[in-house]
Amino acid sequence: MRFIVSTILCLFLTCLAGAASAAGEAWTAAKATAQVAYTVDKKTWIPLQKGMEVPNKAWISTGPRGRLQLVRGKESIAFQPNTLAAIITRGQDMSRKTEVVQQVGEISLEIEKRQRPHTTVQTPFLAAVVKGTQFTVKVGKTNAAVAVDRGLVQVTSFSTGERSDLGAGQGAQVTSSGMTVAGLSGKPQITRVAPSNAKVPAAGAVNKATSRPEEAKGAMGASKSKDTAGGNRDTGGNASAGGNGNSGGNGNAGGNGNAGGNGNAGGNGNAGGNGNGGGNGNAGGNGNAGGNGNGGGNGNAGGNGRGRNGD
Repeated sequence: MRFIVSTILCLFLTCLAGAASAAGEAWTAAKATAQVAYTVDKKTWIPLQKGMEVPNKAWISTGPRGRLQLVRGKESIAFQPNTLAAIITRGQDMSRKTEVVQQVGEISLEIEKRQRPHTTVQTPFLAAVVKGTQFTVKVGKTNAAVAVDRGLVQVTSFSTGERSDLGAGQGAQVTSSGMTVAGLSGKPQITRVAPSNAKVPAAGAVNKATSRPEEAKGAMGASKSKDTAGGNRDTGGNASAGGNGNSGGNGNAGGNGNAGGNGNAGGNGNAGGNGNGGGNGNAGGNGNAGGNGNGGGNGNAGGNGRGRNGD
């Protein structure tokens, strides 16, 4: 009987340990401002809030005012504004490996120290491999840079094959033409390996395997949906009145033209959508409201359809 009870207890404790381990595998948002979102299909962006877990392989985007701190056990990754990156985890426990694919922006990582390299940051210009350290990676349209606060980071340039091991207080910058290094206590050495291809394109490039820049902009807009629900749309003046018009368009709903004679009834803008509001002249068209012009002008009566020429 004791054997049966002991066996059941061991199985129960094993299940609890497994559940705790599985829970520790996920990255969780410890801090998150507005303008932070993630996607798992590169189409639908979901606002990321404090306490939420980030699905494995999800792309994460921060807007101009977005900031995010993810934690997983002793490890953390901080996202600065205008950053787009994905986090991919393979394996569990001590065999676990993490890959961060960073297309643009700035992230700061604090990685748990282990005997073997287990975390990699992939950018369009360089790869950074670490066993355990604290460092920052910045990625722009034409270059990427790594700055090390603690530990050791191996940085490799894809285009030239240049490689350098960076310690605390040292850094490297990589462009398509090569690598430059610097350090507070000494300049790190540069060796060479065979050039290779990047896993993620630079911002502005197109690659079906990763998120396009347009998708990145969509992610940044996902967390700002409340801002565009209302408030900024004018019922007249320079914005569109409604319908299909822009919430802050450029057309005049009743603008600068002359009410009669040879002038225009309502300037050059759209009353709503892409068409003209109507009336005797074009409410936002090029026709004349009276005089020698066209009664309905050449503008669109609404939407994208063509209006009727008047005599």
